[in-house]
Amino acid sequence: MFLAPSKIIARWAFNVQDWNPSKEQYKQVLLSIQSEERERIEKFKFFIDSKLALVGRLLMRFLFNKLYKIPWNEIKFARTKENKPILIKPESNPNDPIINFNISHHGDWVVLVAAENCRIGIDVMKVEYPKRQTVQEFFETLRDQFSNFEWNIITTPLQEIDQLHQFYRYWCLKESYVKAVGIGLALDLKTIEFHLPENDERMNISENVKQWNFEELYLDNLHCVAVSYSTLGDVDNEYASRQNLFALALY
Repeated sequence: MFLAPSKIIARWAFNVQDWNPSKEQYKQVLLSIQSEERERIEKFKFFIDSKLALVGRLLMRFLFNKLYKIPWNEIKFARTKENKPILIKPESNPNDPIINFNISHHGDWVVLVAAENCRIGIDVMKVEYPKRQTVQEFFETLRDQFSNFEWNIITTPLQEIDQLHQFYRYWCLKESYVKAVGIGLALDLKTIEFHLPENDERMNISENVKQWNFEELYLDNLHCVAVSYSTLGDVDNEYASRQNLFALALY
């Protein structure tokens, strides 16, 4: 079950296969985002990657447009040194709630979450076979990111596709936490251990992340998504922007 606690105020998912604009329509939509965003998106080699990135930027703008009721061209984003997007205009007031938001895209889906006074991260992955490696070669490159318990669960199924499903469920959970805390390669992922629930059981997690909440689900048969969130505490305000919005579009 994928719950929607009160701290989370936006929880959106968009399937890019449902949007097939003409070339002219696509160019027009590109004009609705900042020039530096547009230049970055136009550098992608493959159109699907460009479209995924563009939809992510559009969802961010839609989020704050719904909140402030102002034109999109008055909403400005920047990036932190960790390349995390942040809202810089309109500016927040000291007494306003601190809002953290995060986006992810892979395969057919773009996802966004936002939360009030809360660090939050999200990751979505398409379950697919590696393109230039065998499954076992692919697993070997990432084995040290998982605990012995997790690796046993991942490799127990007899069919490789079932192993990949287990792998990506764990990977999304770990990546959602990495994106929430913003420390990337400095984090030893195998120290964060998950015991995935069966049916409606509660997920068990290692003691070092007990203050965090983790949720996961499948958007369809091949795309899994995970969210992690915690009280904001001492998080730097440069990672946050503000809003007071209840999302209409849910996973």
